[in-house]
Amino acid sequence: MTSGTPTLETEFYAVDRDVAVPEFLAVAKVYARDVVEAYDLAADVSALKWEVSKRAKRRAGAVKYHGEHPETVSLTWEYFQEHGWAATADVIRHELIHVHLLNEAGDPSHGDAFREWATELRTSVTCERFAEPNWWVVCESCGSELARYRKSKLVKQPENYRCSGCGGRLYARTAKKNGD
Repeated sequence: MTSGTPTLETEFYAVDRDVAVPEFLAVAKVYARDVVEAYDLAADVSALKWEVSKRAKRRAGAVKYHGEHPETVSLTWEYFQEHGWAATADVIRHELIHVHLLNEAGDPSHGDAFREWATELRTSVTCERFAEPNWWVVCESCGSELARYRKSKLVKQPENYRCSGCGGRLYARTAKKNGD
């Protein structure tokens, strides 16, 4: 990591929510190049494919890789639309840490090294929910809730599972949609 604290100012790069996807990706790449340079990250922004996902519901971004080699950075359009540029810049920094750690150590995890870099780059390890789930799996004992976006085995057969927190029985319910 670098010894100084370069600025992570995002306002200079800001784009409005009505921006076209190609312009959004162009700005994202310029911002990413500046972050890589400022923090001396092992990432070649130009060598990566950059794309927008209009399907993702649980992740704000992702690095797709083959073996230990990062190939694509995917940014979630709905997250940008919901939270704006500053939050998306945070996601870009997050994904650049993954690229750096893949290139340096073959490590795509959110482990100790990732957390150290996340502190350095003032980015989060997880993102806040931005899409409403289709189902909730709820513990009868402690009331904890798990958001689910697909009709998985857990949603279809919650009786086959137990709460990881208290061991209580689980049940699934359909999420209430706007206007219901």
